Amino acid sequence: MTHRKRTSILLVISFVLILVGSFFSNAINTDFGKIKTDRLYLMNDNGYTVSARIYIPKTATQEAPAPAMIICPGGDSPSDLLTPWASEIARRGFVVALVDYTGCGDTEVDNASQYWTNHGAMELETIYDYLANRPFVDATQIGVGGHSMGSLYSYCLSTKRQVSLVISDVIYSEAMPTYNLDFVQISGQHDEGLLARVNKIDELFKDPFLTELFGTDEIEPNKLYGSWEDHNARIFYVVNQTHADDMYWGQFVRLVVDSAMNSMEAPNPLPVSNMIYGWNFVALFVVIIGIVMMLFCVADLLLDSDLFSSLKLPAPQVTAGFAFKSKGWWICAAILALIPVLFFFPGTAVGNQMASNKLFQLGTTPNGFLIWSLFSACGMLVFFLAYHFMYGKKKGCNVSSYGLATGSDTKVHIGYIVKSAVFALILFMLGYFVLMLIYRYADTDVHGLSISFRLLNDAKCATMPWYCLGMLPYFLLVTLAGNTLQFRGDVSKGKDMTKSVILGACIGMVGMLLLFIFYEVTLRLNRPFYTGHFAHFYMLLLSNVLLQFCVASGLAIFIRRKTNSIWPGVFIGTALVAFGMVSSNSIAMII
Repeated sequence: MTHRKRTSILLVISFVLILVGSFFSNAINTDFGKIKTDRLYLMNDNGYTVSARIYIPKTATQEAPAPAMIICPGGDSPSDLLTPWASEIARRGFVVALVDYTGCGDTEVDNASQYWTNHGAMELETIYDYLANRPFVDATQIGVGGHSMGSLYSYCLSTKRQVSLVISDVIYSEAMPTYNLDFVQISGQHDEGLLARVNKIDELFKDPFLTELFGTDEIEPNKLYGSWEDHNARIFYVVNQTHADDMYWGQFVRLVVDSAMNSMEAPNPLPVSNMIYGWNFVALFVVIIGIVMMLFCVADLLLDSDLFSSLKLPAPQVTAGFAFKSKGWWICAAILALIPVLFFFPGTAVGNQMASNKLFQLGTTPNGFLIWSLFSACGMLVFFLAYHFMYGKKKGCNVSSYGLATGSDTKVHIGYIVKSAVFALILFMLGYFVLMLIYRYADTDVHGLSISFRLLNDAKCATMPWYCLGMLPYFLLVTLAGNTLQFRGDVSKGKDMTKSVILGACIGMVGMLLLFIFYEVTLRLNRPFYTGHFAHFYMLLLSNVLLQFCVASGLAIFIRRKTNSIWPGVFIGTALVAFGMVSSNSIAMII
């Protein structure tokens, strides 16, 4: 079987995985056709777009209006990340609106709705008013709940509209309700956000806001205060989990569903043990595998096409790097793994102070990772220059040895760089087109436990090129620094190339993986070991960053092996990581 035929077969398999995964994701979200899902694009009072995903059970009709829940995700997060909450509540017969609050998803930033400057409810009231005026919704039974900052915005809504229920997982200070409502607090024993503010979770039982709300000096966990029948229930659940777990952990989702059914009359009161949302993660994982396979296969086929075969350059006469598993190899591998770790805390600390602006419009979290990548790029530059002048130059390494060549000579050919960028753009747009099809026909973005790849609205399209420019130095310099390592065999084809791609992609992130594991172990055994400059949230989000960087780096290395040039791979790797950063975060509230 020829290489081209084998790649074509793998490409077909990748499309099958995407199709099958998307189909089953939609089936799980709609409870196999019992629920209709749709995207809402509303207009608030000031003319700004507000987006949400709505779940309408077929049992919700004008003759039998259903109770409703408004679900709000955490800081910077697109709405689909709380699909576990929404889909399971909808299976119980509730109409559910899964909200993109201000700046998230397709919801535009309206300063008048800002919580921090104008005590706004971040557009939740727009969604509430929409639901309250639907004939298939019981306007007397509308609850609200959220994760992280979504909890704060949910409670804020209760001060502006009359709700039946508020579900919260964080602490804040707000006005007391002026009417009867049910309130449920569910907090993780190892919630890093809470433990950054208190020494231990038990201190929350004396929190001034919560104790006043509960009407007691000290709250007893798991005890019901008031009653569900009188709509003044108060209960505080403590669960053995972390902050991120609140989005998908079984015990938390069960408590969310149980609270909604206790507070309002569930048309389809399934037991809370009846959960199917986990299969949605399996389906979307299959989709992600399919998309990754597709990108590798299409890159391979494009490079063999008449249009882009000229990107393949002759192999260098002198190969840079230390021999595989030699002493120098192990030292360089260790340095490559350590550089991102060494710059992680100072880089994210500086980035956390970076004010959003008209170019870099995202909030502090993605900006923290951007600055960390620039710090790491500086470290990689120093390391690469040290290698070149201490070893590479003596070996006779040149631009071709390092993959910087743009032709068979040592001259710079702008046409080659432009064609490399066009190649990367075509590959990126194909991946984006697949996301568009999934979003349109499966009615879901592609998300994992805590990351969501969402289509870009106008504001995000405008800011993405700047994040590409910001990420470019990292991918350029980490690829150059990777030249210090040689791998066994002929890395231009076959199993040796596959092994070199996997190993090369993992080496740069292994140090960060160990940091993430250490963070998770210490957090789940006790508390976060460091919370300065929101480091606990940056370490939490490494679960997303590591996977993105590994896939992007792996694809860049694969293309480098095929072309003997770093340029096409650097461009596509940069684009993929920048897209992940922009699509999964929100436009800053204040610019």
